[in-house]
Amino acid sequence: MLRVGPERIRTMWRDVRWQSNYVQLYMRALLHRLCLPRVTFVGITGSAGKTTAKDLTALVLEAAGPCQRTLRSNNRPTGVAETILATTRRHRYCVAEVSASRPGFLDRPVRLLRPDIAVLTMVARDHYSAFRSVEAIAAEKGKLVAAVPRHGAAVLNIDDPLVRAIGERCACRVIWIGQGEEATLRLRSVRSAYPEPLTLEVEYGGEVFEVYTGLHGKHLALPVLAALGVGIAAGVPLDAAVAALAAARPAEGRMEIVRSSDGVTFLRDDWKAPHWSLGLPLAFLGEARAARKVAVIGTIADSPSSPARRYARAAREALQVADVVVFVGPDALHALRAGDLTESQSLNAFTDLRAAAHFLRTELRAGDLVLLKGSNRADHLGRLVLDREGLVQCWRDRCGMLTFCGHCPQLSIPGGPSQVDASGSASGTVTVLEDAPPVLVGLGNPGERHRGTPHNAGRRLLEELAQASHSEWQAQSEGLVTRVIIEQTPVTLFLPGVPMNQSGTALRAFLQRTGADLRRCLLVHDDIDIPLGDVRLKRNGGDAGHRGVRSVIGALGTDAVTRVRIGVRPPGDERSGRALVLARLSAEQEALLVRSIERGMALLRTEVRGLAGRPAAAAAASMGE
Repeated sequence: MLRVGPERIRTMWRDVRWQSNYVQLYMRALLHRLCLPRVTFVGITGSAGKTTAKDLTALVLEAAGPCQRTLRSNNRPTGVAETILATTRRHRYCVAEVSASRPGFLDRPVRLLRPDIAVLTMVARDHYSAFRSVEAIAAEKGKLVAAVPRHGAAVLNIDDPLVRAIGERCACRVIWIGQGEEATLRLRSVRSAYPEPLTLEVEYGGEVFEVYTGLHGKHLALPVLAALGVGIAAGVPLDAAVAALAAARPAEGRMEIVRSSDGVTFLRDDWKAPHWSLGLPLAFLGEARAARKVAVIGTIADSPSSPARRYARAAREALQVADVVVFVGPDALHALRAGDLTESQSLNAFTDLRAAAHFLRTELRAGDLVLLKGSNRADHLGRLVLDREGLVQCWRDRCGMLTFCGHCPQLSIPGGPSQVDASGSASGTVTVLEDAPPVLVGLGNPGERHRGTPHNAGRRLLEELAQASHSEWQAQSEGLVTRVIIEQTPVTLFLPGVPMNQSGTALRAFLQRTGADLRRCLLVHDDIDIPLGDVRLKRNGGDAGHRGVRSVIGALGTDAVTRVRIGVRPPGDERSGRALVLARLSAEQEALLVRSIERGMALLRTEVRGLAGRPAAAAAASMGE
């Protein structure tokens, strides 16, 4: 006899009840739709521009009568049902945004909506992982157009070959929009160079119209054309539709301009970030007029290429138009491996948003224009704007909530990845393992061209420790890792796999992933203020101009990090820092550097001996002396 426990029964009941509620919602909306014969229903879909097109279309149609529309981006089947149920007999129009995230997703909402007018903005690689081809994406989105009756109309992008093919098979009236000569509503020119808003010149029926909006970005010309096309299909005079669009403002997170109280201007395009969409806001940033341009890029999705290639390519594209580029997210470190750009002081990466916010608090200044491009579900980059006003307490990564953080009740509730306080104690969601071995971190630049330079003295010391122990390095996501025995104590050696000035990002990610304790972490690095052949210990304090140390202090949020400083300045050498640390050494200078490294090893053994067999609390007390 099959036995089912009480928890399983409760789970099954919740599933059945949810299904019942869903079916009830669908049936209610279906019956309600039949009671609204005088309402013109408009369905809008496409790989991009749906929400903006929906809002602008409602703005145009409201010039002719009351209009109901989808709230925000509630474009799933339940959202379509709720939009229909919110429509009453007093409404003249209903505009519903419809998404297609996987094959068959449009079937139910299309049967429910039965649009009189359909809009298809474009077909691109959005949700490519679910469809596996753009042709399959086009076929799914084409279902909305196919559902329009003969007496209805379809507003279609003539410049998109896949959309054009759908229109050519269409039985209803087609209003073509775009730049093509055969377009019903043709775009003659478009201007949008920040701070000036988006302005279009369009032609219809032999007459030219100037369209002024409060939007930003040339690529938003397509949603504007779509809204005007629906107005034409619904019988709204074009001059009235054009006048209505003067009040157009961007939807939240879609090329939205937000100004902070300290003079920093944010351009939020952080609803979603498929790889193919990255170039459009970057092009806008490149043409913008601002004292300084900053690009903050989160999770990049829907790309067949590997994360390493995807993020490296994005880094190159962003650095062509921005003065400072910041990548955020679990794959952000890949951006730092962008070939010749690894030495760029303008390229930064952080594996969690809280660390990025800490960096931007001091980096941004009045007059900056900051593009935020990411996925709201994955990144919630909007917190970087709210953080300028001190409104953020929640720093959870990938909470999965669709709502923007400004509308979330959790915003003021503390949470998220661990932060390290001034005493070196870790707190938050990351577990520090009491038995985790000490970690020795060797700062330097990866790659053969940097091998043997003074700047890699810290990295070289750890390499020689591993070689003496016959220990092999293992490649991990943050860098190279191996284990050795020092003074009868297991010790982890860690070489960050990123450029020197991004070492903190990799170290923070490594400590979080492994549960290693910062209080038992020893940093080994070169120091131009110490002569060749000498070595010194530093328990805490500032970075003394060393960018690698600065990165570590910034990423960990504390200067309570013990450092073994290896002297690299040759006697009488007055060169500046970069010229000195990247130069090749003479045979005599090399001998002095070897002596520095040997002394550094001896100092490390003494420090490890002091940590051996002692709990983290005792180690913390010792290292804070």
